[in-house]
Amino acid sequence: MEKGGIPLFFMKLDPKAQDLDPLLVSGFFTAIQSFSKEVIERDSSMFQVDYGARLFTVFSGATTEFVVVSVGEWDSETTSILKSLHDEFESVWIKNLSSEEKDTLKIDTDFSNFREGIVQNLSLRKLSGSWVPYCVGPEDVRFTSSTGIITPLIDGKRTVDEIAHDSDAGTDEVIVELTRLWALGNVKFSSILSKEDIVASTSKIDRLLQLSSPQRAELERKNPKVIKLLPRLSTLFDGRRTVGAIIESLSQEHEDNQIIEVIDTLVELGAIVVLSPEKRRLLLVKEALELAVRVAEKIYSPIEAMQFLNASLDKVSVPEVTGVFRMTADSWNIDYDTRLYEGLDPRRLMELYAEWMKLLAQFVGALEKNKIDRFAEGLTNTYQSYLFRRYSGYDLRGFEEFSFWLEINCVKKK
Repeated sequence: MEKGGIPLFFMKLDPKAQDLDPLLVSGFFTAIQSFSKEVIERDSSMFQVDYGARLFTVFSGATTEFVVVSVGEWDSETTSILKSLHDEFESVWIKNLSSEEKDTLKIDTDFSNFREGIVQNLSLRKLSGSWVPYCVGPEDVRFTSSTGIITPLIDGKRTVDEIAHDSDAGTDEVIVELTRLWALGNVKFSSILSKEDIVASTSKIDRLLQLSSPQRAELERKNPKVIKLLPRLSTLFDGRRTVGAIIESLSQEHEDNQIIEVIDTLVELGAIVVLSPEKRRLLLVKEALELAVRVAEKIYSPIEAMQFLNASLDKVSVPEVTGVFRMTADSWNIDYDTRLYEGLDPRRLMELYAEWMKLLAQFVGALEKNKIDRFAEGLTNTYQSYLFRRYSGYDLRGFEEFSFWLEINCVKKK
């Protein structure tokens, strides 16, 4: 993107990364522009911002900043490759572009040769053999391998494994070519969700549920099966259930492959999304707080637990946190719908994660200390039997600080 934050080029290296938006990413880095300038003044052309769920690596050039968003540990071997690609982008691809030409760039598809160079230089996410590729755009898209395999093998029905089996090329060659076509925007994939993925609805699903909406009419014309199953499915996209749990809920009424097909269609339409790393961590800490309050209801009493919760919420001034609690005189629950987070950049999402962690710590701090040991034991057992099995080690990264707060509160009573 340009130094001012205007995106010039955008490319995803993981088909499952559906939540990355170039405008959100560029806006995020515009917000920390002053920090970027401080780093550059210290003669550093590269810096990283770790927001826990994702690592943002920025390469600063003469006129642009190259932002690389990754998950997991940084591979130092890719640094020189990325720097070289950034230099190439500035010195070759945008060097002679006018301001008007930059304003009309199709950032998702332009610079096809540069995209191919990225595919050749970087190891992309290995495609799953169960994914189903389908062509987007012109029908004469071809493999460029020596075997001359053509589009009929990419028919929207065959999986990656089946295409490799039916072709004369080797599996590795087919995967490389499918990856290249996907990077160029010629191919997309369906059936990419795993049963462990957590999905949530977006505001777009409302239009599909409205009888008079043109979006529903179009979907009914193209895929009436989705319309038939949608009312039942829509209630299950609550921001907590995994794909596997949703399939299991409907397995007695519908075939698994039928449910998966409908879910795939809704993902393609943007009516549901897979939770991003940031939103998974938000879900984790929200569930952690709910479990803490439920354990407190058993160790203390429901009335006392609600008093402790209200006392903790009184200290919170963040509407994205307090606004998801549904409180009555004698009951409470948390709304896990993720629509509240639509349009928020990664930085804000991680700020909200920190606010939830603070609320969890404040709740434990509000508990009467005469039963805190029993509470800690009960909560630890609950977390081990549910929370730690449900989430990966990467999701739990940073959550370990809560054990510190729990231990501090147990010590304070002595």
